[in-house]
Amino acid sequence: MDLKIVLGTIAALLAFFSSYLYILDIFRGNTKPHTYTWLIWAIVTMIAFLGQWVSGGGPGSWATGVSALLTTFILLLSLKGGYGTKDITNFDKVCLALALIAILPWLLAKSVLWSVILATAIDLIAFFPTMRKTWHAPRSESLGSMYVDSVKHSLSMFSMNSYSLINLIYPASVLLTKFIIIVEIVYLRAIRKTR
Repeated sequence: MDLKIVLGTIAALLAFFSSYLYILDIFRGNTKPHTYTWLIWAIVTMIAFLGQWVSGGGPGSWATGVSALLTTFILLLSLKGGYGTKDITNFDKVCLALALIAILPWLLAKSVLWSVILATAIDLIAFFPTMRKTWHAPRSESLGSMYVDSVKHSLSMFSMNSYSLINLIYPASVLLTKFIIIVEIVYLRAIRKTR
């Protein structure tokens, strides 16, 4: 069996597992997804998946496709009473506005490369409300799902049929932001535990 298919399958299964951990934490009341972040992620993850798929990402795009579907489900959960955060600030509104404004050039670009680059930039903007929320409440995010997501994105990059900017920019940027938020969570939980 082709190694890329094996890695792509494992990455897609990790996408399910990571979302399972996150959703489980939502139902347990340990995690509160930020609605604005998950709205933006639902849109851009689908754009990234379609970009990877049409540019020959192959098995490397499977994890992004699975993530797009499950991100939409988590968005719907965040809208349901009690599951999502009600902590919406002006900063969060600015991030949402910037992300939505950034969609306009994507619609006008008519280029798969620019679509994925802009979707990735929008995705990065979407991390800021969650990072702000996590700064104030480091236990409001699922650390386990962050670790699994990091492995998933690493495997998905290695399982691409075609190594190109279109196929690698999205998982590489998400991997970097997951690393940053993992460091933020671990650091804040450690220093606030000692106080």
